[in-house]
Amino acid sequence: MISRKEVKSIILAAIFLMAFFQFKVLAQSSLDAPRVDIDVNKEWTVKFNSELKPSTVNNTNISITDENNIQVPVIVSLSSDSTTAIISPKTGGYDPGEKYNLFISDEVESALGEKLRSPVHMEFTTVNNYSDGTNYSDLPSISSNEFEYTPLLSSQKQGFFLNCNNWTNIQYRIFVKGEQQNDYTELTDGYTSAVDGKVTAVKTLSSGTNGQEYKAIIYVKRTGVSGAHKDENTEYDNYFIDYFRCVESLSSSGNTYTDYDTTLDQMVNTQLNSSSKPVFVENTIMNNAASKNQIKYYTNPDNFIDYYGRYQFLKLTYSEGLTEDSLNSFLEGKKIFEGKGQAFLDAAKKYNINVCYLVSHAMLETGYGTSQLANGGALDSDGNYLYGKPVYNFFGIGAVDEDPVVKGTEKAYENGWFTPEEAIDGGAKWISEQYINNPSGSQDTLYKMRWNPTNPAQHQYATDIAWAYKQISNIIKSIQEVSSGADTVLEFEIPRFKK
Repeated sequence: MISRKEVKSIILAAIFLMAFFQFKVLAQSSLDAPRVDIDVNKEWTVKFNSELKPSTVNNTNISITDENNIQVPVIVSLSSDSTTAIISPKTGGYDPGEKYNLFISDEVESALGEKLRSPVHMEFTTVNNYSDGTNYSDLPSISSNEFEYTPLLSSQKQGFFLNCNNWTNIQYRIFVKGEQQNDYTELTDGYTSAVDGKVTAVKTLSSGTNGQEYKAIIYVKRTGVSGAHKDENTEYDNYFIDYFRCVESLSSSGNTYTDYDTTLDQMVNTQLNSSSKPVFVENTIMNNAASKNQIKYYTNPDNFIDYYGRYQFLKLTYSEGLTEDSLNSFLEGKKIFEGKGQAFLDAAKKYNINVCYLVSHAMLETGYGTSQLANGGALDSDGNYLYGKPVYNFFGIGAVDEDPVVKGTEKAYENGWFTPEEAIDGGAKWISEQYINNPSGSQDTLYKMRWNPTNPAQHQYATDIAWAYKQISNIIKSIQEVSSGADTVLEFEIPRFKK
């Protein structure tokens, strides 16, 4: 009788074998254990036990798909000894906290024409953290970058002051992609050397309608040597990711400045190392940990001193000039909020809160009155209200990330917010006492509510690093529509950090 071990040996000897990530597997195998916490810049290498036919090592036969079975644009190449397939990640790396599938087709052939017996599949999930670039050892890598212009004006060409770890005779190549854009634009003319540590873009960029965020990928490689790695943009040794903003013009009317006894870098590092990990909510994933340079982009007030961006710094204390009719006109069609203009006005005046902010915050948190917390709260398994009657929470108070609807419902019940009017009043009181008019230190701008520059990483309203910026469109719309014809004076308080 042949043992199982002997049968396996016979099979392994009879077919074209592959060594997969240091594991020997049958060609028809699927790696059962999914890989987890994979770096978003992971470059997979698949080593075979004989040379491969180059024409079969391609994106058709070796591919990566996302969770929706959509193919991801990776680069598939063959090693110099023709025994290893290299799968380089998409430009800028994989998305954090996402599931992917690596497929190797049975159309991959050895140099002698032998095919894999069956396809091979491996599932992997990336670590839940955005990255600021690669760090392949023994190669030049960028340690830091400072932008010449923050923000960049659409008439200027951005400058990059770069530091590279212990390497000379190197060159850089820079690409950028605007928010909501799919394609990268090159800012250099191929690889170029830095002059006095600076690389200057060869072209200007568009500011868009309300300012445009740009993600920059700065590649570095040894001069005269092909890069050790590659993506859709270029070959490279390492790359560095940073962010800047392009605007049409700066705005100064109504601006005041407050100095803080900390540097921007200290502010960023404190946020990065806090127990309440800052996240970047790009789409619907609520807990992707933000990278250092993402945090730096949103904490740096200099990026937002334009007409649109500076609304993060709008003073949120009460000002006269709005009427019930103008508010109700704005709230028409806003579901539960329709006709509640006087309730917002009363609460704003009572608790010294800017009514336009109060309204826009409620719109943002409830999806313009459509959220479950705005319409009675959580339900039990039988479809009944959790506490036997509807409760209302319009400002996301207590709606912590792990179970926002239930936790937000509990907070509403505890505070007795059983009518929309009670929820507006109670929410305004809570925000006023806890943030805007807090006697221990007022956080009376969206920026201060999010970042609390007086005591960084403590007592912050949200974990999403873009929270303050995301409210701008609503608050501007509210001010324009609600205050039409009213004599309102806007004041902006800009933080200023030590140099």
